[in-house]
Amino acid sequence: MIMQNSKTIAVIGASDKRNFVMLNELAARYQMLLFDKNEKALSEIYQALLVKNRYASIEKMACPTNASWEADIIILSGFCINDANIVHNIKNVATAKIVIIMENDDEFTKSINHQVSFDLIFPHSKIVEVININTDDKAEKEFLLEGHDSNALDTVSNILEGIGFNTYVSQIS
Repeated sequence: MIMQNSKTIAVIGASDKRNFVMLNELAARYQMLLFDKNEKALSEIYQALLVKNRYASIEKMACPTNASWEADIIILSGFCINDANIVHNIKNVATAKIVIIMENDDEFTKSINHQVSFDLIFPHSKIVEVININTDDKAEKEFLLEGHDSNALDTVSNILEGIGFNTYVSQIS
């Protein structure tokens, strides 16, 4: 097997179980750096991913800043979307990187209610908001991708489609 120069993806808020299917597919193809404040849940996700992907390059990280610093792409998920400390700590190391905001129902509602604009929080990053548009857990996963940067949208769309998901891209001008 020829080893490709693989992107490294940091998942900040890795214990959000709603994203396990996606993380499992990503772990088979990319180097993964996982962080979560809940160390027990992080260990469970880490072990579950290793069971499914025996040869995967997955590392548990003790600090979201270090995980984000080492990564090419950052995924913010779960509690992290609205955690001001974590967002503040990774903002400076996210410069020029793609930051994927995994909008699950609870967080999406909160961020809309708080009128959070991730473009303002991460002014020097390429923000792509990924919204699960399927309400049926058994259906094939489909995601709406929203963002301003066409290259970042293409990159995230290619990654998600490459692991078997359908994407719909909405470039915001």
